Amino acid sequence: MAFIVIALLTFVAPRLISKAAMPGAESESQQRPQTRGRATRASAPTRRINYSSFSHQTQQHRRACNDCHKFPSANWKKVRTGDAAFPDVTEYPEHSSCLECHREQFFARERPAPAICSVCHVANSPRNTTRWPFPSLGDTFYASKRGQNFVSDFRINFPHATHIEIVSQLQNDSREAYAAHYVRAAAQSEAAAHPTPSPTPAPTPNESSCNVCHQTYKPQGNSNEEYVTKPPPNLGDAFWLKKGTFKTVLTTHATCFTCHSADADIAPKSSDCATCHKLTPLTQLAPARVDFDPRAPAAVAITDPIMLMRWRRRESSATFRHEGGAHPDQACASCHNVTEMNTTDDRTMRVPVMSCNLCHIGASADEAVLNAEMEQRKRSSSFQCTKCHLTFGREPVPQSHIQAVRAAQGH
Repeated sequence: MAFIVIALLTFVAPRLISKAAMPGAESESQQRPQTRGRATRASAPTRRINYSSFSHQTQQHRRACNDCHKFPSANWKKVRTGDAAFPDVTEYPEHSSCLECHREQFFARERPAPAICSVCHVANSPRNTTRWPFPSLGDTFYASKRGQNFVSDFRINFPHATHIEIVSQLQNDSREAYAAHYVRAAAQSEAAAHPTPSPTPAPTPNESSCNVCHQTYKPQGNSNEEYVTKPPPNLGDAFWLKKGTFKTVLTTHATCFTCHSADADIAPKSSDCATCHKLTPLTQLAPARVDFDPRAPAAVAITDPIMLMRWRRRESSATFRHEGGAHPDQACASCHNVTEMNTTDDRTMRVPVMSCNLCHIGASADEAVLNAEMEQRKRSSSFQCTKCHLTFGREPVPQSHIQAVRAAQGH
């Protein structure tokens, strides 16, 4: 027994003495958990970046276009063939454009493939290297799954005032004569910036050029089918989308490059992307105030990407039909002030209600639809104006409409 006690004192006592002799040993053991706790509380959670999508709005992505996009793409003769082919950016950037910053994401141990691959590739799989069609291919792109709900990071800067005359001239002149005309028009534009008094009135815009870019999309024509999709038998006065509602806009560079080709001397050249493609300002990233109900396409069974693209941008009337009634007989300038349009600013694209005064605003409800709708609203605050609107018709009658009716009544 004495031997055991001696053994314990021999081996245990020195350890106890050495530990007790260490300065601050007790306080250190008590403080360590607190230190770790403070570090945990101080560290902010790391924001997870979604590398499966790409945005030009990201600060690091705001670079010169040719840093990533090469003009022309190597496949420009393959995606378009024969006479339809022209030098263009028709493909996503090569891997080398991305590896400078995203090497870690490219070689991430993610299965079946790194998430960043889905930015360009249809299937996120090493066994399928197919890429999505590039947006510049127009119908081909919009027919793809990616094109269905595509919203570009850019606005197109297209000066209508500059083109409305010279494009119509192109329809009658040879290319050489047109180029000379363009130079004259450019000189006139420069002179317009420093005008001098002149008794000569400004020429009326030649609207024949509008048809070069804008045509009635899927019109009814001589068909007996008025609606885009078959309406229910009990439709009554309810809304259903009609054929010929929308006008087309250019979805490829084909028309633009007729004049602004790589070989032409007309600026901007086709390789100068940034002149026309303007990154949407951060102040305009929020959806514009439009007369569009996101539930409407499904309700009327519309999946056409061109229709959806145009419908979502209706700033004035969601139901206006370009082919309807007397509308085809009206000049574009009857509703659209093309010389004041700024395609990068939605506010300048709106059609004022006074454009409708010839047919739809009158002295009484018996004469015009706007008067009738406003009378209905006076009788019932829950009445929705549906002749022209999908969402705006639920709101209070705007002052512009009230003033338009008062003007028609001679007030």
